[in-house]
Amino acid sequence: MGLLDVETIRKTFPFFDPAADGTRPPVYLDSAATTQKPAVVLDALNAYYTRSNANVHRGVYRLAVEATELYEGARRKVAAFVGAARSEEIVFTKNATEAVNLLANALMWADDEHRLGPGDEIVVTEMEHHSNLIPWRLVAERAGAKISYLGITNDGRLDLSALEERVTERTKLVAVVHASNILGTVNPIAPIAARAADVGALLLVDAAQSVPHMAIDVRELGADFVTFSGHKMCGPTGIGVLWGKYDLLAALPPFLGGGEMIETVTLDAMAYAPPPLRFEAGTPPVAQAVGLGAACDFLAGLGMDNIAAHDQALIEYALDRLARVPGIRFIGPEDTADRLPLMSFVIDGIPLQQVRTALDGAGIAVRSGHHCAQLACSRFGIPAAVRASFYLYNTPDEVDILAGTLERTRGSAATAVKTTWETPSDAADTAPVRPYKEILLPSVFEPWGRALVGALAPAPGTRALDVGTGPGTVARLLAAAVGPDGAVVGTDLSPAMLALAREEPPVPEGAPIQYVECGAAPLHVSDGAFDLITVQQVLQYVPDRAAAAAEMRRAARPGARVAVVTWLPLGRNPLFAALHAALAGVLGAGVAEMFEEPWSLDGDEVAELVSAAGFTRVRQERWSVPVTIPGGPDDLACLFGLSAAGGEVAGLGAARRTALRDAVRARLAGHTDAAGVHGVTAAAVVTAVAP
Repeated sequence: MGLLDVETIRKTFPFFDPAADGTRPPVYLDSAATTQKPAVVLDALNAYYTRSNANVHRGVYRLAVEATELYEGARRKVAAFVGAARSEEIVFTKNATEAVNLLANALMWADDEHRLGPGDEIVVTEMEHHSNLIPWRLVAERAGAKISYLGITNDGRLDLSALEERVTERTKLVAVVHASNILGTVNPIAPIAARAADVGALLLVDAAQSVPHMAIDVRELGADFVTFSGHKMCGPTGIGVLWGKYDLLAALPPFLGGGEMIETVTLDAMAYAPPPLRFEAGTPPVAQAVGLGAACDFLAGLGMDNIAAHDQALIEYALDRLARVPGIRFIGPEDTADRLPLMSFVIDGIPLQQVRTALDGAGIAVRSGHHCAQLACSRFGIPAAVRASFYLYNTPDEVDILAGTLERTRGSAATAVKTTWETPSDAADTAPVRPYKEILLPSVFEPWGRALVGALAPAPGTRALDVGTGPGTVARLLAAAVGPDGAVVGTDLSPAMLALAREEPPVPEGAPIQYVECGAAPLHVSDGAFDLITVQQVLQYVPDRAAAAAEMRRAARPGARVAVVTWLPLGRNPLFAALHAALAGVLGAGVAEMFEEPWSLDGDEVAELVSAAGFTRVRQERWSVPVTIPGGPDDLACLFGLSAAGGEVAGLGAARRTALRDAVRARLAGHTDAAGVHGVTAAAVVTAVAP
């Protein structure tokens, strides 16, 4: 298979040794985030700190000279490892992110030939890591430049069909990732380099993922600048590299000012040191550089071509083996040409959290989320994915462990999702919320639910999420509307509410309902799984509303609709206003203020939250729904116990409780007859669509 002798290699990594109690390390499949460190790197760090520690470039005593030689020796090793023409082309930074920021700011401050300014264009790609995206977005904002993008094809490759259209005479810089940290794609740099050269643009290549896995010669690559990190190539954290052509580095101003980056300074003048010291202000990461030099020696000793062959064999095996997991969907190329040994995936019908929890429980370390590559996630209509990434110390057996765990997770999830009618949990105290079900549900919330579901008119087969499901009102109405081919997940802040919902039998001829005991943030439901999301009268109770809106966006498929309902101010809700006035009259303004909480969030704020979360076509309406509570004012007063003022009301003595009921009846006398208490309830309804 072209595999390295992994058993021997793993013996050089202390991480893989059993612990003193006999426990073994996890199956480590997160090397795209950071790699484990061989003993030679750890020994180099330890030797520097214990025997050679001194500041560099500053002293002439033996120890300082030795430390400087180790530091500059590491620079020479890194230069040789990537084929730099001279060691002075290697600038040490704390990571690849800082390297990109260094270059971005230097170009913004550069002389006219290289300066990024108003009207200039910067071309990036939709598969960039945020480290090679956000710095250029910031520069564009500050300098008045324009950002344009090269897209991604449906099969996860860089779309170069518009290369000449995007990279023009107005382009000052092109920034492109060599290998994607989420798709695994290795991009062709040669045609981009040729086009950039044709129009006189500079080319930066982010090689943080490629340098650890393949032989890189920066001169052959065709770039003007290349960045990469030490910790992704068996080196320590806290060290990164900016390689640049020497003449370009010499033409750029420094990013940071301070010690060592200056040649001379007087009261009214200063001259910068030549590269690379010009860009290494202050005490540099000496020990980390020494460790990175040792990592270069280690990798060179194994042979980068051998590592690349090992990686290729692993990804071929992994793609074939994991393709057999039911419901798996890869994000990125499914073929192995020009491919890193990493794969990102989702499993249809299983929440991302459930997948990553199952893997962690099985002792498998993977990364999940958007991987700082949100543009790529959006391109494929997902908010997040699980990523397994392999390296020189991984084996096909570990791929089998990953695949087997995913298959077991898939099987258990398929069983669990069919549970639609459960006995209430013994731990859920439903007594305080039963009045909601028996009084408010049929008289207030069911009319609202019918109005909402009727207006949304979900198609049969729709997958719907109902947030703030209470005891199942809207969830059950949705289940009836979407039919047996659809599916509904109901979630609420209150386990007791969900316990009441589970008391109800399945909806005849309706969709199965899965109740999830969690709040509006986070939603422990599948990423990008729903065609319709309803949120009713619950967002105002969530402490971090922006996070809740973001979670809704995460749960929405492209094109999914969301509808958020929140009560309008008390002046528009006379029944509730009467309760508020009674509290104020009997218990004072402070308690009445607590009762106001559900009416503290207006529709404009909801619309802003939904828009900020990334939804489009945001629209706000104000609805009024007539309601009747047959039991009259006394039954309506059950709302006290469900409000933030509930504790104050529960602690009242009999006399004051009677006084409060009398005040409610007096306030609602004009709304009451033999049929009960009548009124109008009003709410803002914000609708939007997921792009």
